[in-house]
Amino acid sequence: MTSASEKRRILNEILESPEFKESKRYQELLVYLFEETLGGRVPKEFTIGIQFFGKDSSFDPKEDPTVRVYLNNLRKKLEHYYLTTQKFPPHKLTIPKGHYQVEFVATEERPPVHPKTSRSVLLASVILVVVAFVAGYIGGSSGRSSIEGIGANPIWREFVAQGSRPTLVVLGDFFFLYERRQDGTIGNFIRDLKINTPDDYKQVIKQNPEFAKRFVQSNFTYLRPSASWGLAQILPFLQHSGGGFSLKLASQFTVDDLKSNNIVFIGSFKTLYSLQNLLHVLDLDYTITPASVRISGGAGDSGKTFSPRDLKGGSYEKDFAVVAKGNGPEGSSLLFLLGFADSGVIEASRAVTDTTMLHEIQKRIPDASPLFFTLVVETEGLNQAIFKSEIQHLASIKSASTSPGPKQSDSSRSR
Repeated sequence: MTSASEKRRILNEILESPEFKESKRYQELLVYLFEETLGGRVPKEFTIGIQFFGKDSSFDPKEDPTVRVYLNNLRKKLEHYYLTTQKFPPHKLTIPKGHYQVEFVATEERPPVHPKTSRSVLLASVILVVVAFVAGYIGGSSGRSSIEGIGANPIWREFVAQGSRPTLVVLGDFFFLYERRQDGTIGNFIRDLKINTPDDYKQVIKQNPEFAKRFVQSNFTYLRPSASWGLAQILPFLQHSGGGFSLKLASQFTVDDLKSNNIVFIGSFKTLYSLQNLLHVLDLDYTITPASVRISGGAGDSGKTFSPRDLKGGSYEKDFAVVAKGNGPEGSSLLFLLGFADSGVIEASRAVTDTTMLHEIQKRIPDASPLFFTLVVETEGLNQAIFKSEIQHLASIKSASTSPGPKQSDSSRSR
């Protein structure tokens, strides 16, 4: 059992290290977690958000990942510290994943590691993880990756055909702001649910110039697990792409990407950024507040609107998964896998890789070539587990190659 004085000695050595000496905020966070643990309290995400980050009572950890992002970075700093330090204490300080209390575990003896060597080891480890991840899907001979000839699948035909364009997979990432302190320095980062792009931020500043004195754009974004999970679902199909594939965050997407790529988007409606301008091609419109998606009808048809209710019920989510495939500008093919919450994004990704759903689509839209359609699935789930999915809308859309239209008014797509 490590004594309290020994624990404080270990903490102080970490705080004085180059890894932490120049990161005052992470020093403060580590001290806070240390004192909470030492005082016999088990830190919770909500409590950390309120007590340490100064959030108000409306703080929702499911919508605002501030605590998780900071803790993930803190764990990385601790890992790097122990990889590069020349000191070998009998115990080391850790923060187990999924928990926020500090723990002290026995240190296994190891030979000194030069910082350059440690960085090489870390880089090699990342490469091995990526290779293993990809190889696992390429080598898999069972499951949806062997779906009756991926090239014959009408959902993916335009993306995997020999000689097809490269496919750019765009992952929806969330936009963040920094708080601006009174002395002009940058403080905590926050997420404002009504600000999802730099354009939204500029619009708020235009309406309320004082906002710029309190908040400034951050230099990073956040990717929800559902986008990564969706990528894993479609990866077996992309391995067969005739033109290959690449990845990009939605915040980095430009109109030039349409000139030579087919596009697959995975993410929340909140993370579309400039890709929202393509939705009119696919007969789609949406609002964030209140959450709703509208499928446009033909002439004289008012269309259909779907509005998820009670999106958050603890960790349990009710959502609508939206899949839309069509022709885009510059002769590109577009496939959008959308939801308002994680469960919607996950179900949308599952829908386009599932044989049962494919057969249902072909039954309702027979002899469609190319297969351009909109699909809405009502879904309920917990984390990555989907308990209920029911088709609420499925219809073909016309093949039309157009240029990205102007951004719709703020009133039609309010945040």
